[in-house]
Amino acid sequence: MEPAVDVAVVGGGLAGLTAARELGRRGRNVILLEGRDRLGGRAWVSSFAGVDVEMGGAFVHWTQPHLWAEVTRYGLDIVELPEPEKAFLRRDDGVEELSADVFIALNESFERLCLGAEALLPEPMSIPESPEAVEADLRSTAERIAAADLGPRHRDYLDAVCTGLSSAPNDRVSYLNIAKTFALSGFVGEKVFETNGRWALQGGTRSLVDAIAADLRGEVLLGTRVDEIAQDPTGVTLRTSEGERHASAAIVAVPLNTLGSVRFDPKLSDTKQEAANEGVVSLGVKIWAKLAGGFPSAFSAAPDRFPLSFVETFSSTPDGGTIVLGFGPSAANLSLTDPEAVARAIEDLLPGAQVEEVGGHDWVQDPFAGETWATYRPGALRWLPELERREGRIAFAGSDIARGWGSYMDGAIETGLRASREVEAILS
Repeated sequence: MEPAVDVAVVGGGLAGLTAARELGRRGRNVILLEGRDRLGGRAWVSSFAGVDVEMGGAFVHWTQPHLWAEVTRYGLDIVELPEPEKAFLRRDDGVEELSADVFIALNESFERLCLGAEALLPEPMSIPESPEAVEADLRSTAERIAAADLGPRHRDYLDAVCTGLSSAPNDRVSYLNIAKTFALSGFVGEKVFETNGRWALQGGTRSLVDAIAADLRGEVLLGTRVDEIAQDPTGVTLRTSEGERHASAAIVAVPLNTLGSVRFDPKLSDTKQEAANEGVVSLGVKIWAKLAGGFPSAFSAAPDRFPLSFVETFSSTPDGGTIVLGFGPSAANLSLTDPEAVARAIEDLLPGAQVEEVGGHDWVQDPFAGETWATYRPGALRWLPELERREGRIAFAGSDIARGWGSYMDGAIETGLRASREVEAILS
């Protein structure tokens, strides 16, 4: 039998890494168990077409307080991503190139969509509790767009923007998700786009993952899947693919859509089980592709009735090709296993594009993710207070259950800090 440690952290994404680091710094004996053969979770830099690309989360901003504290702590740098020179909107009657004036007007319509968000979310870094917020949570983003006093082109553009933010069709998404993004961006429409695509870490998310990992004071076990967690008043037993481990307490830092793959004894609360069974609705796809060289800097958007909601040129390849990044609302409808379909979807949005290569990672089929990022269905707001609640000697973390920047790297760090504090209280 392996000797007991103070804390076992399940999941080596940014939430788990943060929690393990904090507890190790307090002198606790920590073990971190990660099912993959790498750390970082959905913060993962890999190679495509000879270029390093972000397979998961990528964008950062100084309005994200917990992430920015890490940038400061480790002396990391950020880089501004180039703005596209051309903009297109795909609608049922074809692709329209947008003039600068039209593009500005379309972006301003996002503020009209979110009118009243200040009253719903006066404290964006907290879980909303007002009756107005509960009511807004029951409405889908699609309903909100349909009710907006906007023309068809504006609605199609908002449809594209919202599904791009959600990684899901708008009729499956609670409007409160969109309002929360708007609120966290200072209730300014332009800032929504700035926080979701303009800035990235120099060296990619790898720089942050590596910095925290180098700061750990404890044992890291990669390739170790946790199947069951049992607890009693004296401690916690984890049954893993590599045998049993014992700890005084545990932190479970996994995506909500994988929480149900871990057996708990005693069982988790009814609300946690319900949330784990229903899961988040963000089951979209993030793709990378290489275009034939000479393609101009551009981006294109499309409503969620199209396979891709967003495509943007990103960088160049060593041989002169053009790298593009894309997002779609459904991995089931546009699979990375069908590169020809992905190529058609890209070429349908970018006039004149010729796709030569397709890549990416299917996060929905990934057994340690089961989702892209956290977007909740209408009526799921009631889950959030319970999802973050500690049960006995087990605390919970992960960007899916953050109070503030949920589904962002900032939210992962926030929850890792909170869970480490809760466990320290148990051990003390």
